[in-house]
Amino acid sequence: MKIIFIAQSVPKSGVDIKINAQVANLKKMGLDVNHIIIGNGRQMPDASVNPEGIPIKTNILNQIKKYYIIYKILCAVISPQQKNDIIYIRSLAPNPFTWIAFQFPRHAKIIIEYQTIEPYESKLNSQKFRFFLMDFFFGMLIRRKTDAIVGVTYEITHYEFKRSGDPKKPHITIGNGFNVESVPLRTSRSFNNTELHLLCVANVSIWHGIDRLIKGVSAYHGNINIRLHIAGEGPEIHNLIDIVQELGISHQVIFHGFLTGQKLDELFDNCHIAVGSLGIHRKGLHQTSELKAREYCARGIPYIIACGDPDFPADFPYILEMPADESPIDMEQIIAFVPHVCQDTDHPQKMRHYALKHLDWSVKMKKTKEFLEDLTNEDDKKQGVS
Repeated sequence: MKIIFIAQSVPKSGVDIKINAQVANLKKMGLDVNHIIIGNGRQMPDASVNPEGIPIKTNILNQIKKYYIIYKILCAVISPQQKNDIIYIRSLAPNPFTWIAFQFPRHAKIIIEYQTIEPYESKLNSQKFRFFLMDFFFGMLIRRKTDAIVGVTYEITHYEFKRSGDPKKPHITIGNGFNVESVPLRTSRSFNNTELHLLCVANVSIWHGIDRLIKGVSAYHGNINIRLHIAGEGPEIHNLIDIVQELGISHQVIFHGFLTGQKLDELFDNCHIAVGSLGIHRKGLHQTSELKAREYCARGIPYIIACGDPDFPADFPYILEMPADESPIDMEQIIAFVPHVCQDTDHPQKMRHYALKHLDWSVKMKKTKEFLEDLTNEDDKKQGVS
């Protein structure tokens, strides 16, 4: 079985790291994997595909050019593959060129991995009308031409499976993973009832809902000195800075910018809890499989979130689930949560053990490998191949 892994990403982004980890772990399991990363100005490493830059600006002409480039990549990659080979695609935006590419005769199976429910997320996009049209006309057609579906949450998998129109289409939910050994175990900070330090690490977007937390910090007038540390850049950063200034709490919210290495490790050590997504409901979703939550667990820092995550049990003691609405985050709830988790001095080790057992990419890709093998074996059984 040969696997061609196709995805779009930006160099050194969280998505880029994820794709490299997926491919590396499949290779460790002895699979023949070739991956093509399509990004702004790059694609690699399949020699059959001529390198062309994907346009960065998203006007209509550039969007058509991007779709056409992806179409040529798909055509060049799909046709030569043989029976039992897999074309594994991390979801590409629906468009007529992809649908046409899927129409050509082929022997390999096409599997699409979905990270979100695209029509829901597009509501937050300035070009949502264009996406709605594309998804309406071509989204379902593309799903029907695929051989299997992988979703990162049960909610996403169910939606994509239902949209495929095939009650027998193979599908599976495999949440995102994390390379646990790539980060150090955090040294936990004791809580003394005078200072509370929260940490959010993200490419900050509107669905992270950090504005809710900032408003909660502003509304709190208790005796504890609260500091919110935001490590990362992103499209929502300037809006958050404006909110902080308007509320007059610049001394309580620290924007560190993008951090890596020792500086980021020290920030984890100096904070009591971390912050997951507090605005996934803005996408119309109830579940998430976010990468930063997996990093939090691997490092051993408890965190808050405002949605479910299928990779964690409902009674996981190191996650505090907040309401999934537009209300400011209630800091009193967080203040009550912190001493409860901090009194368990072994909580970093326990969280890391959980991450190694359930969240590491080696675990996730073993499940993926078994699913792909089942797909190819099922064909052999149908054809009477022993």
